[in-house]
Amino acid sequence: MHAFIPAVVSALALGVSATPSRHWWGFGKDFNGQCLSDDCANTVANNFKSLISDYSNGLADSVLTADYVDYSDSVNELINNGCATGHAPLGTATFSSRSQFEAGQGGQPNIPFEILNVWHSCDTVTMRWRSSAPGGSNAQQVTGIAVQQVVRNYNGGQKWLIKETFSEFNSGAWLADLNITVPTNCNAVHKRATLM
Repeated sequence: MHAFIPAVVSALALGVSATPSRHWWGFGKDFNGQCLSDDCANTVANNFKSLISDYSNGLADSVLTADYVDYSDSVNELINNGCATGHAPLGTATFSSRSQFEAGQGGQPNIPFEILNVWHSCDTVTMRWRSSAPGGSNAQQVTGIAVQQVVRNYNGGQKWLIKETFSEFNSGAWLADLNITVPTNCNAVHKRATLM
């Protein structure tokens, strides 16, 4: 048994020395640098920001995969105008392709979007963001979280493409900002809600 261990270690050492172009950066990294760097993660985050604040179909074509999927109950709630039932049931994909995203986002006005924080793993970018006035100059601020699952792009252009987005934000404030939901009890004495 003890003779077997050095043989295995020697075989592993030979395998590593036989492939000098491959590097191992530790946990969460893979060979040949196929993981997101800090710079690439920030580029992905800023690409997503631009999809919200300075949208164009050309931008969407260059930063999203063709089979892009977007999940957000917050957006579904906006699509449904705060109603319990509607066109976009909660728990379902908001957009199931890049072309659906383009049709939906392309019809919306650009929205102020500030990135507050960016974190990443090997293939995921998570950001915390804020929109100070999504519905106009007197609107309430809306804060949210967006997680992008990315894939390496070997066809030129962007190094990483967004394949899936999972996002949530304060859709109640956004509905009020758009005057879709107008609270009637804002001046009432507020009681702490009981959450179950």
